Amino acid sequence: MSFVCRRGHHSISDDFCDVCGAKNRDVRQSFNSIPHPVGPSVHPCPVCSTPRDAAGRYCLNCGYDFITGERFGPIIPEPSEIEEAPPARVAWGRRPMSSPPGEAPPQTAPPPRAARPRQPIPSSRLVVVVSVDPTRTDGGGESERWPDPSGHVFNLDGSSMMIGRADAPGLQIPIRGDPYVSRQHAELVELGGRWGVRDLGSTNGTRLNGAPLVGTEVKPIEAGDVIEIGYFSRLTILSAQL
Repeated sequence: MSFVCRRGHHSISDDFCDVCGAKNRDVRQSFNSIPHPVGPSVHPCPVCSTPRDAAGRYCLNCGYDFITGERFGPIIPEPSEIEEAPPARVAWGRRPMSSPPGEAPPQTAPPPRAARPRQPIPSSRLVVVVSVDPTRTDGGGESERWPDPSGHVFNLDGSSMMIGRADAPGLQIPIRGDPYVSRQHAELVELGGRWGVRDLGSTNGTRLNGAPLVGTEVKPIEAGDVIEIGYFSRLTILSAQL
């Protein structure tokens, strides 16, 4: 009977390989039941101290070659004999370790806060209140009264607002009853968040806080300023909080 050892050698012996001395695992025998001759001719294996068989060349336990003195390395076990490592245990629901008494808990960085949308800051809008200078109502003609008091208040809106006599088309701020106001007398223009006023070549000119405007220059205006046109017409600039 012959067998093939785990290293691939073909052996005639049934129990151990003739080439490398590997043990035949198919042979089930107890080494303790094998009688070992006692005497000076029996030498133990220098590797595993197993008594040598008097007629055997190789150690019955580790395959040591008593003739050549060759020591074989450990025999690699078959894949079926390799034990798989158990899967790592996962601790579910474990509470974090508390700090020792007397020590402050570790500081953790707070989560970043979501940026809030910036609320628009209330801005101050300007309005124009058209009125009549009471000190100049006599001698300048009969002024027309406004039937609705709210009709002579105008919000400054858009890019420009034209001021002129009420009978002219395309006006945003019409002036009534003042014959000295030109059809297109002055203009209020938007200046990047601010407002200004300029004369449009009127016959009798435009005054800002008592000072006449020269040519087509634009003078900035703000709440509290007074624009005078014609004979008795006044435009007072006021602020209206939104």
